[in-house]
Amino acid sequence: MNPIPQGIDMKATYENFYATCPSCGRRNTFNRASDWHDFSLVDHKEVDCLHPDCGKRFFVNGDQSNPCYEMLVFDCYELLEAKHYSYCILNLAQAFEVFFSQYLRVTLLYGPLAQQQKFDLDSHNEMLRLLEEKIETFPFGKMRRLFFQIALRTEAPPTLQASKLVINAIDPRNVPPEPSDDELRGQTLVPNVYLRNLFLRLKHCEVPNLRNKVVHKVAYRPTHEEAKEALQETRAILFPLGFALDVQSDDMNRYLSRLGERDGSNRS
Repeated sequence: MNPIPQGIDMKATYENFYATCPSCGRRNTFNRASDWHDFSLVDHKEVDCLHPDCGKRFFVNGDQSNPCYEMLVFDCYELLEAKHYSYCILNLAQAFEVFFSQYLRVTLLYGPLAQQQKFDLDSHNEMLRLLEEKIETFPFGKMRRLFFQIALRTEAPPTLQASKLVINAIDPRNVPPEPSDDELRGQTLVPNVYLRNLFLRLKHCEVPNLRNKVVHKVAYRPTHEEAKEALQETRAILFPLGFALDVQSDDMNRYLSRLGERDGSNRS
């Protein structure tokens, strides 16, 4: 039996996976949602060439394991090269919102779940639905304000029961304002000077302002320089912030296994 060949010149993005068929030499664009119905990490995945007159089987691998918000940022380099500057700005704004949402799940769901002695998937799913309902209509500004509220003014809940109280207290009509610059510069609210600077940069980043100009009535068309600066700004804020706050994965098993190893407990 002939071994299944490997795809050529493979590339992964947030939405798609690209590979050249080793049999016919033509490029394939596999959409994760429509073609594969699968968003898991691609590792030696067998696929069929999408060109009907070929259809030969080959395998692909080499997916990106970065968190979603980082993949959205990486996609912007291709958008810049293609001169799709407006879409680059939209991607960057979405990356921030995805980061905020992922931070909430890590802090309010995965962390508390990992600290419980018994794995409770039903409670986790119930809490996830509750959180999603609370923030479903939140625009960028509210998500950022909620992020600051949870990250800086809320003690990390140790259990899902405590987390439920935090989530229930989220009022879509009355999200607390962002901390002042003086508060962010002070040691009381943010003892760590490194985080202090990142939070300040996050508060004053230009991406949401550019995004509003792009999507609203004026349909603003940003320049290459504006898009490039926005991309650099986003990377300089989100990547180190995600590392510092441990928002590196949206897979709860990563947090469960790591905390289980740390405290030596057995979780069933």
